[in-house]
Amino acid sequence: SDVCSSDLLRARLEDGAERVVPLAAGSDPAAMRECGIVFIFVKSYATRTAAADIAPHLKEGTIVVSLQNGLGNREILARELPGARLVYGTTTTGGYKDGAGSVVLGGLGEIVIGSGDDTALAAARGLLEKAGLAITITPNPEEAVWKKALINAGINPLGALSGLENGKIIENEHLATLMESIIREGAAAASAEGVSLDPDEMIETALQVCARTARNRCSMLQDLDAGRHTEIDSINGHIIRTGLKHGIRSPFNEAVYRLVKSREG
Repeated sequence: SDVCSSDLLRARLEDGAERVVPLAAGSDPAAMRECGIVFIFVKSYATRTAAADIAPHLKEGTIVVSLQNGLGNREILARELPGARLVYGTTTTGGYKDGAGSVVLGGLGEIVIGSGDDTALAAARGLLEKAGLAITITPNPEEAVWKKALINAGINPLGALSGLENGKIIENEHLATLMESIIREGAAAASAEGVSLDPDEMIETALQVCARTARNRCSMLQDLDAGRHTEIDSINGHIIRTGLKHGIRSPFNEAVYRLVKSREG
């Protein structure tokens, strides 16, 4: 009854069916004053601004859920929203806008979440499961975030710079070799930070992701084509900074990072 019927979202599902969903949408962060759970889905470079915008309007103890790409989002949210109860992790469910008020579901995937606050975690899980989404609870969400970051680090800049779909990246021996080197550097940085990841396992996972999403043009490529900023700073850039903090250089990550930054809008 509190949904504005004039605000409609047209969604195209995996099977091609369309669904029109009424929703209340707006740009005023004051609308969040009565929300018990808030989801953060902004690009990583906008996390700090988004958190600062909503901070004055959140009730003490509001549950904030981040399923964003990249590294460092949790730390930013914890600083900007000290009264919030954080739940964070990853999702492989994808989608994109194909027009004003219209989205296309790119595929349902898995949502992995964790938190040091069991009550907040249970509330977020319940809400997501009520929506029919598959949820996995992890005692180590930081590891989940790093794993996805390494996969993104290996795939996204190469897709963005080559202009190739994911499947074509692994068909090219030069790009496939670069991907392996980027991921090995990322695993070394993660290990130095206390997150132990098997580089061979991560490389195999990245290859499988490319094969499963062979026709996909990665988000970083879409951002460059549209003249937008990319999330390279929170992915390969974060790997570089983390490595340097521990005296480790990441030359392959540095190379693709600078090439992508040179093309950003």
